[in-house]
Amino acid sequence: MTVDRPIEPVEASKSTESHPTSFLPVSANDTYPDEKKEAEVEQSKGSAFYRRYRLWFHLVALVIVTGLMIAAWILHGKDTLVLSLLWAFVSLKLVFYHVTTRILTKPLGLIFGTIIRGCLLIPEKIRLILGVLLPVALIVAVTLALPTQEGHSSRLDRLRSLLGLFVFIVILFATSNNRKLIPWRTVVVGVLLQFLLGLFILKTSVGYDIFSWLSNLCSTLLQFSKSGLAFVTNDDVANIGIFVFTVLPAVIFFAAIVKIVYYFGGMQWIVRKFAWLMVRLMGTSGAESVVAAASPFVGMGESSLLILPFLETLTRSELHSAMTSGFATISGSVLVAFISMKVDAQTLITSCVMSVPCGLAISKMRYPETGEPVTKGEVRIPESEDKEANFLHAASNGAAQGIHLALLILATVLSFISLLALVNAFLTWIGNFYNIDHLTLELIMGYVFYPFMWLVGIPTRDMLTVARLMATKMFINEFAAFAELAKLTTAGELLPRTALLGIYCLCGFANFGSIGIQIGALGAMAPSRKKDLAELAFSAMLCGTMSTLMSATIAGMLL
Repeated sequence: MTVDRPIEPVEASKSTESHPTSFLPVSANDTYPDEKKEAEVEQSKGSAFYRRYRLWFHLVALVIVTGLMIAAWILHGKDTLVLSLLWAFVSLKLVFYHVTTRILTKPLGLIFGTIIRGCLLIPEKIRLILGVLLPVALIVAVTLALPTQEGHSSRLDRLRSLLGLFVFIVILFATSNNRKLIPWRTVVVGVLLQFLLGLFILKTSVGYDIFSWLSNLCSTLLQFSKSGLAFVTNDDVANIGIFVFTVLPAVIFFAAIVKIVYYFGGMQWIVRKFAWLMVRLMGTSGAESVVAAASPFVGMGESSLLILPFLETLTRSELHSAMTSGFATISGSVLVAFISMKVDAQTLITSCVMSVPCGLAISKMRYPETGEPVTKGEVRIPESEDKEANFLHAASNGAAQGIHLALLILATVLSFISLLALVNAFLTWIGNFYNIDHLTLELIMGYVFYPFMWLVGIPTRDMLTVARLMATKMFINEFAAFAELAKLTTAGELLPRTALLGIYCLCGFANFGSIGIQIGALGAMAPSRKKDLAELAFSAMLCGTMSTLMSATIAGMLL
């Protein structure tokens, strides 16, 4: 039985008779229906052919990359560590297309499962005590056992840094929003991870070589930014060593590179792996772990874009963690800018990596979780709705974001330094009435930061200098502080230990100007959370400062 349906009238403007060319392509991307169908058939044939012979394709690729790797080992055996790691990654990726990963995960699961079941047999209170005492014993033993470096530190200096680490943890505990709910697993694992990362990078040849390669890569990228600047100006201008012609082009260029890597999915893959690790080890939620993992690469506002669908539903503790992660690190574009200012690249990268777990641990001490996170125990990075058409589109979008960031940096530096000069002039005028010479805001706040510098392990001779740089960073920004640090280091006015620990102290976005940027960026993405953002911002900024100081103390314990 059939049902008659009324025939709807066809509008003349849409009929094929009125428009005999309605099936013609209207743009270069359109095709005829028959051609489109044929293209889909050909594509499916190509896919079927690839699936049929994928094993042979992968086998040939594996043989080729292995052959190239053997040649590299023969020609440059001592300098192939990073290339060897890349070869191992590609080889395993090809192998696991055809072999199940269970051949590794199953035995590892049995081993770790047995260890965990054995630990669970221990009473809970004893487990908690051992979980705190064993990491503490490890940190103390390694700090005291490592040989000292002549000209860098003595064991007394290391003990001072070790004391500083424990004092900072006590301060965070005393100022916690809810001491009874502090997740000690997150805190202990976060601090231990920070220490182990520092130990791996600073005291092992493998870690040193990997991060040395990364720092050389970032330094090399700066040379390419000069090529673009030389085209729009000339070679003489491109080689002028002033802020506008060294820092800002590097920011724009690196922003474009980051956007291209995002387009191809590389950044999301790295962030997802880091976030997965932190969720499993530290017990943090997926959303705050993603932001923490992304912050060293893309900065404060952009890292939160990765969890845009979840921003409105974040708990106050998660919001605090997301903001703290932004304050505790610097973005990749700004990192390259600091390298162009002659700041040690390897120390900058090390500080950023160490601050990722520490930022989460500190935030959870200061503002423990009281709610139920939506992304608890899982890592999700939603697809962006505004996907670029191709890598050229991604590069242009990155350049547009880079020039916005560069102009923001320029305007912030100009305005805040000018405002600081005005405040200092007023303070100096007041100080003259009390016979206080050169009374400035940096001098006042320098004495506030002075005991913290002692706890970090800064040599006594340079403590006030670094304390004043911390004040400059907090009240102006990190660019002004790093510029002064680079000048003092180049002039040889700082001891080697001071120069390195000073970079750890300053390597973060924790300043009053960044509070406005954080509230503005996150408030635009989650309008209903503006009140929470405003209430949490100052606390998160202080936690970000504490994170960089704790990174400095751990570096002081190992150098």
